[in-house]
Parts: sequence; C-alpha cells; structure tokens
Amino acid sequence: MAKRTNRPVPSIWATGQVKPHRQRSDSYVAGNAHPAKMWPHIAATAIARYSKPGETVLDPMCGVGTSLIEAIQLGRNAYGVDLEPEWVAMARANVAAALAAHSGPRGEVVQGDAADLVPLLERARLRGTVDLVLTSPPYGAVTHGQPDTSRITGGKIRNRAHRYSEGKPRPESLATSSASRLREGLEAVFSGCLLALRPGGVAVVTARPFTDAGKLVDFPSFVVRAGVAAGFDLAERRVALLSRWDGVRLSPSVTFFHLHNVRRARAAGRSVFARAHEDVLVFRKPR
Repeated sequence: MAKRTNRPVPSIWATGQVKPHRQRSDSYVAGNAHPAKMWPHIAATAIARYSKPGETVLDPMCGVGTSLIEAIQLGRNAYGVDLEPEWVAMARANVAAALAAHSGPRGEVVQGDAADLVPLLERARLRGTVDLVLTSPPYGAVTHGQPDTSRITGGKIRNRAHRYSEGKPRPESLATSSASRLREGLEAVFSGCLLALRPGGVAVVTARPFTDAGKLVDFPSFVVRAGVAAGFDLAERRVALLSRWDGVRLSPSVTFFHLHNVRRARAAGRSVFARAHEDVLVFRKPR
C-alpha cells in the first residue's frame, strides 16, 4: 500500500484484484459469519492514505475488526466499538492475533453503542486524540449472507450469516432501524466521531447503494447528509472497486444471493447490474 504523500489521491482504488477471502491474513482467526465485513484491501488503502504509523484509528461499528486488524498490521493503534457481544468477542480474538504478530501498536475492543460514543471516549481517554475514523455503517436488513446448497440442506438453498445479531434485535441497533431512525442514529455516530477526532482529523466511511423491495436506495448520499449535519466537511469522494480490473473490463466479486437477484431482475426486464464498487466518503473535522 502506498504511503501518504502530497501526490493526488486516485479517485478509483483497485481494491478488488484479489477476492476478499484471500485478502485476509492469519490475524483473521474469527468472524467469517458477519454479514457485512469490510474488505481488508479497502481498509488498508484508507489507513495508509489518511494516517501515519503510530497514529490512532477508531472504528465505532467495528464488527469482527477488519479495520482494526489492518491498522495494527500497518503500525497504527486501533480502538473498536460494537454493539453486539458476539462480534465484540470475535473482534477481540482477531485484534489479539494481530497484536501478537505485530509488536508496538496498541489495540482494544469494547462493547457499546456507536450512537453514544462520548462515555466510551472519556473512559479510554480518546476524546480529541483520534487521527482517523474508519467505518462502514450497517445496511439494515438488506444483507445477502452465505448459501448452504442442496448438498448440505438436502433440499432448497438456505441463507445463513445474514443477520447482524442472534435472537431479538436490540432497540438501539441501527441495523434494524427504520430510515428515519437510521438517519438520526448515523448523525449521532458522526457527532461522537467529531468529538473523538483531533482538529483536522479524517473520517472515512464506506457505503454502497442497495436495492430494497425493488427500489434503489442511494445510501452513500444518505451517509453524506448525516456527516455534514453532524458538523463534518465532505473533503473527498472516492470509489473502491469490489471487482478485478484487467485494464479492459471489470469482473465483480459478488455473493451468490446478489448474483441471483440481479439475474432475476434482468430476466424481468429491469436494467440491473452486479455491484462493482463501494463509495469511499472522506470527511474532515474543521480546524
């Protein structure tokens, strides 16, 4: 990954040249069942471009800890928060493996609500000290999961690993919120991130459009509005490829269920394409 320089940052990041499961190092010891893992090469590219070794990276919705692992591997300190205890346990295991393999950086994962970051920041003495926030907000119930084929089920294909939590969802969970609740929750998350960052610090948020009930949802613009409403400046907007690029065409890496949905929509006459990229939204805290 390139070091941070004064050269212009490419608008398109070639982060899909290798399939995501091959991007994960030996530090990924737990958490394959999470429904919406950040791609490691996207996280590593953002960390390398918007922070320096020895600085601190915060992920307030860390899931199994992808951004934290990549931060530690690149010599940064890492602090993660997640609401669900199963992901916190997995993220802690992954962070412990990364710290064991890379001496120097510090890492910690705590359970908590990303929409109420202030007490967590105060407890960890992180308020106003974080250099980079890197996260990917939840997409609600619109997750594809992984297939169990007929060889396993003996019948129909079954979806698994498509939920953000086991059992009854928590009331405060953004992953099961309505659109209005999600908007308010994201603004609260951004407000906490604003307090966490040092003046001039950067928040990088990855988001992608998705289809819900047959309608395209412009989720990246939704995220932009929430960040600006919380007080951030939108500094850059990049594209991270979820596809291999050979110089001529894109070859998207898609889930079984996403490809099935695209084929079904095209058979019905709708102009739908397989997802090939994710938006990278770069916010800056005003000085």
